[in-house]
Amino acid sequence: MIPRFIRWLDNRLGAAPFIRDALRKVFPDHWSFMLGEIALYCFMVLVATGVFLTLFYNSSTDRVVYHGPYAILHGISMSKAYESVLRLCFQVRAGLLIRQVHHWAAVVFLAAIVVHMCRIFFTGAFRRPREINWMIGVSLLILSILAGFSGYSLPDDLPSGIGLHIGYSVLLSVPIVGAWASFLLWGGAFPGDQFLSRLLVIHMFLLPALIVTALSAHLAILWHQKHTQFRGPGRTERNVVGSPLWPRYALKSLGLLFMVGATLVLLGGFFQINPVWEYGPFDPSVGTSPTQPDWYMGWLDGVLRLAPNWEVHAFGHTIAE
Repeated sequence: MIPRFIRWLDNRLGAAPFIRDALRKVFPDHWSFMLGEIALYCFMVLVATGVFLTLFYNSSTDRVVYHGPYAILHGISMSKAYESVLRLCFQVRAGLLIRQVHHWAAVVFLAAIVVHMCRIFFTGAFRRPREINWMIGVSLLILSILAGFSGYSLPDDLPSGIGLHIGYSVLLSVPIVGAWASFLLWGGAFPGDQFLSRLLVIHMFLLPALIVTALSAHLAILWHQKHTQFRGPGRTERNVVGSPLWPRYALKSLGLLFMVGATLVLLGGFFQINPVWEYGPFDPSVGTSPTQPDWYMGWLDGVLRLAPNWEVHAFGHTIAE
């Protein structure tokens, strides 16, 4: 039945030549060329776990009084968003595990992208004619950082609220368009009552769609231009020495997918990350937090701590430093 179905499909689509060439496509054997695949598989885990988390998350900023199983927060006023995250962690079966796997996947996803880009940069693989793919990769890194920051900000706990306040201030400080852009996103002055629902749309739909589009273009160009490779006998700019896609490379890549997934589940199950119940709900009057942002946003936190409190007045505008 399978051969007959394949022949029936090929008679209508004429896909046999493409599939034959695709299965024979050669991929380099060196382990460093798998770094990009680690990022890809982390993204797949992020999508799968993100769909699960969305089923239980409520982006409303309406206030409720908590009466859930976490006794320390009993009687505390909080947003429905924060309350839904607590319910996910303590009342939904496997909810805490999935949330932590999602967070660990985001951390490893950004780390894999950075290490992958370091390999490309320090080996000169970004040079002509591959500079377009390099720029797409940089765009992917920026989109992934924004996706991580937006996801970290959704629980509406104290650290995420302070992070959003920093993001609001950074956007507000942009000359000319900053005030308009911040008003457009927040619907008014910080903290606003509409931003979490907008942030959910940005995090769930807009940024993933842009990442998928950029990733598809990245892989299509890579497929067309072929991989780069380290110097060696018989290796030129026009060929690739390594393993064919089927069966060796496909099985190796499938094994890597299982390894990445298993590692993320182990991290989520045994290593606590972002325990939002310990921080409490966000309160705009509280300006400090003992926590640190995820590593990929640490540069912004460090710059804010080092930058002096200066204001520059030019052409009728104030530029905050």
